[in-house]
Amino acid sequence: MAPHAHPTPGPDLTAEHLAALAAQHAATADNERRLAPDVAAALVDAGFARHFVPADHGGTAGSFTALAEAVRTIARGCPAAGWSAMIMATSARLAGRLPRAGRKDIWGQSADVPIAAALNPGGSARRVADGWVLSGQWFSLSGIDHAAWALLCVTAPEDGTQHYCAVPASRFRIEDTWFTLGMRGTGSRSVVLDEVYVPGHLSAPRDLVWQGRADGPDDALSAPLPAAHPPLFAAPAVGAARAALDLWARAESRTGPDRDAVLTRSAAEIDTAALLVEQACLRLDAPGPVGGIDAARNGRDAALAADLARTATDRLFRARGSRAHAAQDSVQRLWRDVQTASSHAAVDAARSNSLFATTFRASLSDHEES
Repeated sequence: MAPHAHPTPGPDLTAEHLAALAAQHAATADNERRLAPDVAAALVDAGFARHFVPADHGGTAGSFTALAEAVRTIARGCPAAGWSAMIMATSARLAGRLPRAGRKDIWGQSADVPIAAALNPGGSARRVADGWVLSGQWFSLSGIDHAAWALLCVTAPEDGTQHYCAVPASRFRIEDTWFTLGMRGTGSRSVVLDEVYVPGHLSAPRDLVWQGRADGPDDALSAPLPAAHPPLFAAPAVGAARAALDLWARAESRTGPDRDAVLTRSAAEIDTAALLVEQACLRLDAPGPVGGIDAARNGRDAALAADLARTATDRLFRARGSRAHAAQDSVQRLWRDVQTASSHAAVDAARSNSLFATTFRASLSDHEES
């Protein structure tokens, strides 16, 4: 995850260091509902904000596999920090589909620019001659407290089309609306705008962004969002589940067949989840476009990975007994984080089931016709 121009020992060592740092602040992040500034700054310094920034803007143009592995590692120390690292990278990936002039506005001075994104439409927008005017509220922008820009989804009132608009932090205010069961440390608060002008070169149609078309050569920008996002969004839950397993095993003094079964089954499920995420990321990193059945497999595998992480963590939570219900219990905090992370729309099983089943049946029909 290191910047291209500053070689380091590598993403694994960097991620291990970040996991240790984030772990020191994990309980505080949960209580205060935001990452510690030192942790957020360390994520930027490690290269997460620039990971998917196009190379011609000074970015790393990095791989999905390296990102997912680093996110899982950091999430073992603090799931919210792992999630925030992932959001920094994926938000920049979305911004990479803006027109070149807009990308230059964001990354003209440095590729290490943290961006927070609202994938779903909010607020209101109206077109003007050379851009947009935005007002209203957008919800659930992870890491917004530490972001230099927000990428906001808007709906054009005249035709219902959706667009993404990039807005600098100086033009919006943050509202504290993030009160959740888990992933509290992500600080996924709201932003509010009041008649903010956004020039046209800082906007792009949602379809263009989601379909992965880009005017640059970077492979990471070519993958469609429904294939690219699910495995990355599953990674923090998988890392958190592994942390819960490690904590449970260290704290559990009792042994016997029942305890052995809890440990073994949970470990197998978490290992399987990690392999599913890795497999999906390898598809994204392979040469050529990711579409059709491979894109559907990515959604399927990510949803299953998140479900396995949740199932394993549920088992560990129950097996911990009444101790897990103590307010400051670390296994409980991890359990809460997994519950929230695994409920994200990017890893929704119903959605991925429908997409995979439809695509799979269509592929069978195509094969029969050929």
